[in-house]
Amino acid sequence: MSLLEKYIVQTQQQIWINIFLKSFLVGAGTGLLFYTFQSSWVLGLSVFFIAFLISAFFHGLFKNHKKDAIKILHQQFPGLEFSLELMGKKERNLAESLQWERVNSHIPNEKPRVYQRGLKLFLIFGLLSIIAFGMSFIPLDFGQEEQKLSSVPVNTISQEAEIPPVELAGLTVKITPPSYTGMASEEQSDLEIKTIKGASITWQIDFSEKDLDVKMVNSENQELSFENQAGKHLFSDWAEGSGIYAIRAYRDEEKVFESAYFPFEVYEDIPPVIVPEEKEVYKFHFQKDAQKATIKAKISDDFKVNEVYLVATLARGSGENVKFRESRIDIINRSFQSENVATELDFEALAFQQGDELYYYWAAIDNKYPEPNFSRSDTYFIKYVDANGLGETELAGMAITVLPDYFRSQRQIIIDTEKLIAERKSMPKQTFNETSNTIGYDQKLLRLRYGQYLGEEFENSTGGGEIAAEGGDILASYSHAHDSEGEHEPADLPAVELPESSHENHSNEVEEDESGLGGLLNAFMHSHDSAEENTFFEESTKGALKMALEQMWQSELHLRLYEPEKALPYEKKALEYLKSVQQKSRVYVKRTGFDPPPIKEEEKRLSGDLEDLDNQISKELKNMNAGLKPLAAQILGKLSKNQLTEMDKATINEFGRIWTARMQYTGLEDWSVLLELQQFSAGDLSSESRANLQKLLYPIARTGQSLEASYLQEEELQKAFWKNIK
Repeated sequence: MSLLEKYIVQTQQQIWINIFLKSFLVGAGTGLLFYTFQSSWVLGLSVFFIAFLISAFFHGLFKNHKKDAIKILHQQFPGLEFSLELMGKKERNLAESLQWERVNSHIPNEKPRVYQRGLKLFLIFGLLSIIAFGMSFIPLDFGQEEQKLSSVPVNTISQEAEIPPVELAGLTVKITPPSYTGMASEEQSDLEIKTIKGASITWQIDFSEKDLDVKMVNSENQELSFENQAGKHLFSDWAEGSGIYAIRAYRDEEKVFESAYFPFEVYEDIPPVIVPEEKEVYKFHFQKDAQKATIKAKISDDFKVNEVYLVATLARGSGENVKFRESRIDIINRSFQSENVATELDFEALAFQQGDELYYYWAAIDNKYPEPNFSRSDTYFIKYVDANGLGETELAGMAITVLPDYFRSQRQIIIDTEKLIAERKSMPKQTFNETSNTIGYDQKLLRLRYGQYLGEEFENSTGGGEIAAEGGDILASYSHAHDSEGEHEPADLPAVELPESSHENHSNEVEEDESGLGGLLNAFMHSHDSAEENTFFEESTKGALKMALEQMWQSELHLRLYEPEKALPYEKKALEYLKSVQQKSRVYVKRTGFDPPPIKEEEKRLSGDLEDLDNQISKELKNMNAGLKPLAAQILGKLSKNQLTEMDKATINEFGRIWTARMQYTGLEDWSVLLELQQFSAGDLSSESRANLQKLLYPIARTGQSLEASYLQEEELQKAFWKNIK
């Protein structure tokens, strides 16, 4: 057994001895007093045992006091750093092991002494009982004294009696929930309230005196007056938010009654819960499939659901010609609490055709009044695919290589590259290389597309290599099969003959005779097949676009070499050049695709991500903690005072105001701090609550954050942890 464990056992034994002595003194004193006035040993012994057992029960003689012993050791020896809770853990992590070793190295030599705590009052009671018992054996004769005293005149003038304290004679709290909930009204005699938002609450309070000014006080020390109706004090309000409150009574502006602070908890009406049976977010519909689809969902609410409907949106067309048509399908218009709902999607009625996309989601509205709660499910997608019109050649081509019908934008390429860099450590090398090569291929397609609109219609003008040899496949440089290697080799496919045009050949004929008539005509003829002489853009715009193509080429090069970190600066520079081109000449480059890529199931869409909101809440909490830090330090300095000044109370009220605002993010678990602060301001804080308040406020004053008492030495523990790691 370690020394700390011995200290704990010894402290437990001393606590037990302390409780036994207190119970024995209570039993012995009570038994002696009964024997003094009743002169019966049987009655005296009976009272002794009964009083002893009652006192032992209430003082906890038959309980395990290990936690109390640990608490006492923490208070008596600050060097233990509130870490004795680690003793009960069978398996400790590295940080806990370091802390335990640290505590064991600083074990105090002084043994705890607690058996004498609180015995003074019980000893006085026992001593008085013994004195009374001893005086019962002394015969006293007061005959002569009584005659002398009877002759002394008695003052018959009534002395001014003390004003009796104001007491609470009756209390009734009536809670009436909103009518839409169907919940019955209830009455209680407890000031702790928990109810739904929008409920009507009426307090009726009776005091031992009638003419009093009764007020309700909230956590910010704001007072609301009760109405005095025939001696009964009434106050009504609506439940809108959580907090704490107390009751005060005044007589001629003098406070004669004040209750403790009680919690006032208000919970919200929960929106309907929708659980669709369909698990696949994206589905394909073929022409051979049925023209009706049955979909199901389970819908429930804490009270009633009034309405359930389906919203279906049909998307038709491509590019800028996409048209949307939204349809609402009513399913249930009656009230229910929980039900499995099913409906059919009639594709013919919705005019669902080949190439269309159908988006739908469930929606439900509950019976909350005046503003009902609205809830909706995730969006589900159905794509109409026509596979019957594809020939064998096309199907075979699809099996060999699937070329995308869209091209990635430069911004999307940057996003993909940054994602690849971030996931590099957790990604296999082969997968990383394939992804980098794919992004490089997307960069190549985008570079070629911009090059076509600049007038550079072939890869030899945009840094992409030579054009395919005559008789080769002109699309070979665009496909994945020849993208990484062997681009100079002709594809093993039938030759594609390019159509000849006299209009395109006449420039070559002129070039053959530049010294003669051809050279003279060059100044007056357009040469749109020359990348350097095209007239699609003005010179400044064309230069910026060429710079963008050069940056794309460098980006593609590094992506092919599996170096996305080096490619990223070129990608961003290319995007800057493209933006400058758009702003200079308002040049609208043709869309890089008309058919958006299918949405993958694992991608998030309409997920209700609250990341930005969480950042805002974290920022507000940080500002609140910064404001609480100096106030907590001031309150810690005032805990030893018995009388508080108005300035001290103002500091406590300011801390309570910020703490109340903070509770809307941290929850109702922080109410204990607010309750103890109000007790401290009113002068009713016990020594135990004072110590607890000190433990709660100390980490706030030190770091500006609320921490557990067992981690008051967090910084030192972290330093020791990292030192041991190194």
